[in-house]
Amino acid sequence: MPQYFRILALAFLLASWAFATDKVSVPEPQAIVMARLVEIPGKMPGNDLYSYVYIFKYKIIQVISGEVKEKEILVGVYNPRQARDQVKDKMGLLVNGDLKEFKAGAIHKLQLVKPLSKIWKEAVEDEYFDDSAERWYAVQVDAGK
Repeated sequence: MPQYFRILALAFLLASWAFATDKVSVPEPQAIVMARLVEIPGKMPGNDLYSYVYIFKYKIIQVISGEVKEKEILVGVYNPRQARDQVKDKMGLLVNGDLKEFKAGAIHKLQLVKPLSKIWKEAVEDEYFDDSAERWYAVQVDAGK
C-alpha cells in the first residue's frame, strides 16, 4: 500500500507542475475591424469582487481583415473598467491595446476571436440576453485613429 501512495503523490506533483507551467496560448485574430461602440447597456460592475467579460454592441465601419458579415456585432471585453495596457492578471496575454476607457460613440480598432467561450468560461455580464448572435472576444482594443 505505501508504494501506491508514493505513486499517487508523484502523479499529483507532476500534474501540479504541468498546470503551473502551462502557458496561455494567444489565438490569432479571426477578424480585425474598425467599429463604433453603439452603447454601454446597464452599469459595468467594479473588479473588486470578481473578474468578468462585459458584452458591448459595436457597429462595423470597416473590416480590415478576416470576415464579418453582420453590420452590428456583440463583443466581449475582459474587465473593461481597466485600461487595456493595465491588465496584468492571468488574462494579461489575452488583453491588449491602447484604449484607456470605453465610451459609447467612440470608434475602436478591434482584433477579434470567436466564439467568446474559446477564451472565457467564467462570469459574463451580458444585457443582450434576447439576442442569439454569436459573441466575439476582443483580444485587442485600440482607440480609433
